Amino acid sequence: MEDKMRLLRWLLLLPGAVLCGMGGSLIGGIVAMLFGQAAMDTASAFFGTLAFVCAAGGIAPSHRSKVIFVAASLVTIFAIGKFALSEFTTIEPFASISAREKVLTPVAQFLGSLYALFILPPLVTVGSTLERLWHEIVTLGTVVVMFGALVALIWLVVGLVGSGWIGLGVGLGVMLLGAITWLFPYIHLTLRVKQRMP
Repeated sequence: MEDKMRLLRWLLLLPGAVLCGMGGSLIGGIVAMLFGQAAMDTASAFFGTLAFVCAAGGIAPSHRSKVIFVAASLVTIFAIGKFALSEFTTIEPFASISAREKVLTPVAQFLGSLYALFILPPLVTVGSTLERLWHEIVTLGTVVVMFGALVALIWLVVGLVGSGWIGLGVGLGVMLLGAITWLFPYIHLTLRVKQRMP
């Protein structure tokens, strides 16, 4: 019976992850609707990806770290492919994507998979501690800041040759997100210490 359940979970892994990704995308878009179309598209891409990778890791009966890595890699390949098709081809509907969406959507998808890749393994690993989770979050913040710096640098060069500055702003925003992520465990620890003080 246990073997049948494991097989069923492997069979449901991809459909379940896709459904969760669609749900996450929908919820992210609805929540961000108050802040305009750009926020809606970005939140939809981020939370859809986050939900897809988390669901894949949660549904997998074993080898969860590998499944999470493969799911995050698939999303990254998809995001790079979508950017390449929208930037370098005239294939519809990719050619009609706005300049803002060409940058924001792939970056948000990559960040969603990155957050799931770092945060989910400590949550699904038996015997994992809060300290390990905090360590992963600090490392995640560092990686996100470096990714944001890379995006900003690339789009600074693109802006200097006259092709637009939107990616520079996106890169700086990603760096800010990474800094906040990096600081989160320290802020949490400070608040806990203050609560225990008489």
